[in-house]
Amino acid sequence: MRTPSLLAIVGLVALLPACNLDLKQCIGDCPSVGGGPGGIGGELGSCEIVDNLFEPATCHDGVPQPGELCFVGTLGVQPPTPITSSIVLPLDDRFGVDMLITQANDSVTPQLFNVRDLFTTPAWPAPLVTMPVLHAAGDFDEDGAVDVVATTQTVAGSRLIRALLLDGAGGLAEVRLVKTVESVITLDAADWNGDGHVDIVTVIPPAPGVDNLFVFLGDGTGEFTETVGPVIAQAVPGYVLGALDADGRTDDFVFTEDGSGRIVRHAGGQQIVTAPGMPAELWFHEFAIADLDGDGLGDLVGVATNTEFESSEAVVFLQQDSGEFIDPVRYPVHCDARLLALADLDGDGGLDIITTGTHYFSTFRRGDGAGGFAAVRSISFGGLQEGDYFFVADFKADGTADLAGTSAVEGGLFFSPSVN
Repeated sequence: MRTPSLLAIVGLVALLPACNLDLKQCIGDCPSVGGGPGGIGGELGSCEIVDNLFEPATCHDGVPQPGELCFVGTLGVQPPTPITSSIVLPLDDRFGVDMLITQANDSVTPQLFNVRDLFTTPAWPAPLVTMPVLHAAGDFDEDGAVDVVATTQTVAGSRLIRALLLDGAGGLAEVRLVKTVESVITLDAADWNGDGHVDIVTVIPPAPGVDNLFVFLGDGTGEFTETVGPVIAQAVPGYVLGALDADGRTDDFVFTEDGSGRIVRHAGGQQIVTAPGMPAELWFHEFAIADLDGDGLGDLVGVATNTEFESSEAVVFLQQDSGEFIDPVRYPVHCDARLLALADLDGDGGLDIITTGTHYFSTFRRGDGAGGFAAVRSISFGGLQEGDYFFVADFKADGTADLAGTSAVEGGLFFSPSVN
């Protein structure tokens, strides 16, 4: 089964003319920006949004070109009940990637992409019972079909960690119980020990004398062996798991705690807790990890609210050989940016920054491959809030990235296909 590359994204990127702000550039009037304690009011200064790059003349000629950003307007799908979680992955061999969603009625529903109707929704059984949440994807049994790790709730209120083994044709083959825990702070899928098999990593709330980092080592058959790691003190829900160290292993956590970032590195079972210098006026919502400058080290990008100017920013922390982070470079992005992803949106081979939020525009900044990001243009896609899901992936399998997202409040699935 062919597995297209998946790029998680969230969108809101635009750049603007000079304003009477220390930032030198701003994004335009923000009527209201939440995120900090007590919420935030309107943005200081007044700027109109400016697209520095208009739609290329080669759009819609049927030939994809590097640097093109051509999108159809946003299309909506309204399931019968609100969407509570979602994940992008290939569910069958047709076209590109698909989506799996959970809804307020506790159903788990595949959304198979097809050209004519956008998405079809085959029926699934209901084996997950109460409050299913989809967390991460990986081929746990190595049969060529990407699987999913999810949690559900017991009658007593505990959470069940489950591996949903998929059949590669849009259906569910088997559900396996991994562990019962009181609650889950984080849950992800990664090759933790570098043996080529996908593992499940979870952090549960800390308790005195109790290790709360659990790694379930996969054996390639869909079975897992539990190992227990050290305590990750004060772990919080906002986090990203990735490789910050040069060994390339996905075993570093970045937590969002009270609006600031904290890094937990792992080496030989030991933890090192650090934090790059976070400007005091920035309230961070989300982080992402990637090598932005090609030096083999993981760099850090955050999306934050500037509580002084009441605007939104993407903040880049480049890592040095010493393991320290140089002073951050701050880029204005669209108002109300809450979600963040790194993806090669324009197909030029470099990672770009995409942010999104409640405003109905998304923006993207083009990466130069050396850790810098130029302001490019806004994209008509938005209306997502913190805690919603936003993706960029090749749904049509035509080599171009499409935008998709799900909203718990609006209850819908939104899709904006790229066109050439």
